[in-house]
Amino acid sequence: MVSLRRATPDDIFFIMATERLPGYDVLVGCYEADVHRANLADDNWLYLIGLDASGTPQGFAVLQDRHDGDGSEFLRRFAVANPGRGFGKLFLAAVIDWIFTRSDNARCHLHVRSSNDRARHVYSALGFDDVGPEEGVPGSRTMMLTKAAWSARCAPREARTPN
Repeated sequence: MVSLRRATPDDIFFIMATERLPGYDVLVGCYEADVHRANLADDNWLYLIGLDASGTPQGFAVLQDRHDGDGSEFLRRFAVANPGRGFGKLFLAAVIDWIFTRSDNARCHLHVRSSNDRARHVYSALGFDDVGPEEGVPGSRTMMLTKAAWSARCAPREARTPN
């Protein structure tokens, strides 16, 4: 089970520790505490904390450019504290549900390093399509998921159209 809550300044230590795990500097990136603090205070940014069944933080997601009016939610950063244990996929699904049930956006997009096979696998498994290279960033891809595609994936099995 995964639950979400909005991050607070008290979560900055957890966020910084997670984004500084070995290898995450290249795959995820990181900010200093003052940048996180400023982002948390800006309503154009939203930080979500993923909690496990015991209520322990296990990951964070950062949504950016929330009010730019382009109809797409930008997932700037997504990271889990203990990768490879299945929490990330469940957490990302909860974040996607949050996006599509609490905003009018019809799409969610993100950028991922071409070399980040684990993340690309999870994004693809949840329905994100690779729509091409990220403009101006060699070795990075843009992936997108539409609300319609997500809703179709999440429809009750008996309500789905047979293949």
